[in-house]
Amino acid sequence: MLAAVGGTVGCGALAVTTVRFVTAPAHGGASPGRWMKTVRLDSLPEGEPKRVSLIADHRDAWTIEKQVQLGAAWLVRKGDQVTAWSVTCPHLGCAVGLRAGAPGFNCPCHDSSFDVDGRRLDGPSPRDLDTLGTKIEDGFVLVDFQRFRLGTPDKAPVG
Repeated sequence: MLAAVGGTVGCGALAVTTVRFVTAPAHGGASPGRWMKTVRLDSLPEGEPKRVSLIADHRDAWTIEKQVQLGAAWLVRKGDQVTAWSVTCPHLGCAVGLRAGAPGFNCPCHDSSFDVDGRRLDGPSPRDLDTLGTKIEDGFVLVDFQRFRLGTPDKAPVG
């Protein structure tokens, strides 16, 4: 009887450990903080959009990749304030670039246009460009990296 109870407890402990190991990636594992250091504030020209890569260590349940580009953002400086927009078009996720011959941004996939403040001007994008949080620490611009649901009129974070 004692052997049966001990065997059951041992098998149960092994089963729980195995299930946690196998399902860990579905729970996201450990992830880096969302705040990512980009460029020095004094390197941003006043009022001119600058595209920056958002780089951090990426970790899942079993591995860590060092210094991976997780996304990008457009930064615009106005005095000591910096606004950041995701480079991902809210329509279908294409990369947003600068408008040719006019201030602002453009998505070349389906021709959505946005003004210098990220407001939608025309095209199929259902909303303005998605803003990202910013803060200045030790002279560097930090960006709060997030992804947002595509194709919806409301800005809703994914994950």
